[in-house]
Amino acid sequence: MKKINFIKKGNKKFALFSMLFLILSCSNKTGNNVENKNNTADTEQQKTISQEDLQKYTKNAVQTQDAFVSVHNSVKDSIVNIRTKKTVIVNTYNPLEEMLFGRSGGQEKRESGSLGSGFVVSKDGYVVTNNHVIDGADEIYVKFSNGREYRTKLVGTSPEVDIAVLKIDSNETFKPLEFANSDQIQIGQWSIAFGNPLGLNDSMTVGIVSAAGRSSLGIEEIENFIQTDAAINQGNSGGPLIDITGKVIGVNTAIYSQSGGSVGIGFAIPANLAMTVKDSIIANGKFEKPYIGVSMGNLDQDKIKALNLKSSNGVFIVDVVPNSPAAAAGIAKNDVITAVDGKEVNSAGAFVGEIAAKKVGQNIKLTVYRNGQPTEVAVTLVKTPSAIEQQRIIQQRQQQLGR
Repeated sequence: MKKINFIKKGNKKFALFSMLFLILSCSNKTGNNVENKNNTADTEQQKTISQEDLQKYTKNAVQTQDAFVSVHNSVKDSIVNIRTKKTVIVNTYNPLEEMLFGRSGGQEKRESGSLGSGFVVSKDGYVVTNNHVIDGADEIYVKFSNGREYRTKLVGTSPEVDIAVLKIDSNETFKPLEFANSDQIQIGQWSIAFGNPLGLNDSMTVGIVSAAGRSSLGIEEIENFIQTDAAINQGNSGGPLIDITGKVIGVNTAIYSQSGGSVGIGFAIPANLAMTVKDSIIANGKFEKPYIGVSMGNLDQDKIKALNLKSSNGVFIVDVVPNSPAAAAGIAKNDVITAVDGKEVNSAGAFVGEIAAKKVGQNIKLTVYRNGQPTEVAVTLVKTPSAIEQQRIIQQRQQQLGR
């Protein structure tokens, strides 16, 4: 019984402390609830602010996205996939078959083809692509994004620039792309590649212009490439490289890759050069290359020091062809040409590319350094002499120099 009484007294004390603890606990819970409500309100406010900031900060991104969508919509009807047919002779000789049966095959004709890209450059259906896409083809077809396919005829090519012009066999009206002035491109500006990479029709990839005036790569005879990191793969050849306004800044032609896939180094023929070649082919059936009449080389440290130059940019004139446009303009051996019509040239390859982008009969201004002083020289370009004529000029020059 005592034990029970003791327990009852302890219960009274325990109950008293329990009530006190309960009161304090309720007080803390009330405070925590208030604090939690405040935190929840702050969080909700932060969420609201974040949504507003998101719209504010992504506004430019959405506008850029819309610009890419707009470019695609504006050019998609001008891009074509190119399919070729070519008959090749295949040697079917098999030594094992001859050993077993005493005879073996020989030669037979087989049909092969290639895939590439191109784009429409006139309402009546002229198309620009790369020469290597259609080289040797017996039949050439172009296919639009809506599935329409047409047979074309080859108008002409320029292997030295790697440009070919086709004409669609149709009286329909087509939607041409517009060329930009590639002399005005800026490193870092958007570049968008369209075409048929790896057989994937109507593909679009985005990057920037990584560099300009790339030459001495050993890809073509005339090189003055735009470099881009927009993904370019096999099948993109001949497709356009386009700026954010939907104008053509170049013709995709090659990639630098050890694996065969894109590593972010692609090359495009600048629009000005492609447009000059295209116009010449349409007018004459071939590219009439402008001629200035000099032999030249790149500057090295010895020449820079000897000629008292401040920069390695420019091309060194090794010799001038007699009676050539350069000779008539007063350009001389040991001169250094640093710019064509105000555009700097940093290599002999880039200089050749800049001259090739001009037209026969056009007057150009060359910035020439002579005796450490710059001067401007006006030159009128003429049509490049035939191979026979060039050989005659070289022999005549050698005789004059007593070689």
